[in-house]
Formats: sequence, structure tokens, C-alpha cells
Amino acid sequence: RMFPPYKVKATGLDKRAKYILLMDIVAADDCRYKFHNSRWMIAGKADPEMPKRMYIHPDSPATGEQWMSKIVSFHKLKLTNNISDKHGFVC
Repeated sequence: RMFPPYKVKATGLDKRAKYILLMDIVAADDCRYKFHNSRWMIAGKADPEMPKRMYIHPDSPATGEQWMSKIVSFHKLKLTNNISDKHGFVC
């Protein structure tokens, strides 16, 4: 699981409309990084892009009013770099 968990406050939604919140994680560039001497450094070219998987928040769908009434936490989101993952983790 991601730590700290990603949390967001939804605003500006139609209170009566239903929404599905999801997370899609995409690479910022085509580099591989390593953490060295308290900072991230480029460590070569990244692996080929993995198939897209999105994480749908388990409270989805919900009304705009429900989403805006609380901080939305993605604490159940799990990340993996295993392209064969069958558990629904996000690549």
C-alpha cells in the first residue's frame, strides 16, 4: 500500500449527480530513478510501459454531496510493478 495514503478533498461537484472516483498513475518521463544521498537521481532508461490499470475508489459511485462531505482517502490502493498481477493492484 502507498504510504502516506493519497487523500483529496472534492469540491465543485453537482450535489445530486453520481460520480466515480478513480486513480490512474502514469510515468512522468521515460527514466528510471534511484534514491541516493537523500535525493532522486536518474539511473537509466525506464522499462517499457506496463498495461494501464486504474483504481476505482471502493465508495464509487456516490453523489457529489457524499464525496464533498469528507476527505476522500485512497488508503486501500496497492501499487505493483508486476504486469502479471491478478489482484487488481495499480501498475
